[in-house]
Amino acid sequence: MAMVWRYLEPALVERLNHLELSARSVVEGSTIGMHKSPMKGASVEFRQHRAYVAGDEPRRLDWRVLARTDRPYIKEYDEETNLRCMVLLDASGSMGYNSEGSGRKFDAAAKITASLAYLMLRQTESVGLATFNRKIDDWIAPHGSSLQLSNIIDRLERSDPQGESNLAAILHEAAERIERRSLIVVISDFFVPATQLRAGFAHLRHDRHEIMALQVLDPAEEEFPFTAWSRFRGLEGETPMLVEPATLRQMYIDNLQAHRKQLTEDCRSLNVAFHTYRTDRPLGDWLTQLLHRRTLRGA
Repeated sequence: MAMVWRYLEPALVERLNHLELSARSVVEGSTIGMHKSPMKGASVEFRQHRAYVAGDEPRRLDWRVLARTDRPYIKEYDEETNLRCMVLLDASGSMGYNSEGSGRKFDAAAKITASLAYLMLRQTESVGLATFNRKIDDWIAPHGSSLQLSNIIDRLERSDPQGESNLAAILHEAAERIERRSLIVVISDFFVPATQLRAGFAHLRHDRHEIMALQVLDPAEEEFPFTAWSRFRGLEGETPMLVEPATLRQMYIDNLQAHRKQLTEDCRSLNVAFHTYRTDRPLGDWLTQLLHRRTLRGA
């Protein structure tokens, strides 16, 4: 239980109990849940009649209409179905960064993952998780069982951010592995070339998946508050450098802003929902605003 509360504090769970994660687009599926499916079949919500055509299953005939009109009609339904959600969590070295007074980016990302998993399962939906750096470390397929939250939190507990990131390749691999339309949530700092990310997102969108890209940043990564000579050590194998921060600050901020602008524009053009979370912000407040905005605006 203590392990669960590390990712899902009681106050956060209380807030999550008043939220829901909705899908913007219609999804496919075969079990009962919150979301509409375009599949037609025997289910709880009648849609319409249509004329019988050769090949239709006789069991779907409306015998009362046949008796009344002497014409065969088929019942069609909007099937209520579960939403499949797959979380792709970046566990590369850069996600282990934290500045003074803040926790690691990976720990915040893990709490976001656990929160979304809790929401999905509370809504009787299916959720899965893949952690990755250069390759996918573990793949927990989407499922709606009562044990799935424990499986996901156990995976989070055993994950430690290290190694280089290969996010662009991971997006392509995920597109190949996820066969049915799903909501794909990518949680990362996205510190890779925006052009590479665009190609990966485009692959997922081509397969008709819905995508949420959640960027997790440390406040120091946005503000670059360093003043004294410092030795900067890369977390993904880069060579350490001794630099005078004042000479680099404006160049760093300009590059960060250009990267974010390009990423934002690419996500908008591909209809990918892009949001940023800073680790110095209360997680419950951010999740509440994110999910309310998504529900109200479909964004």
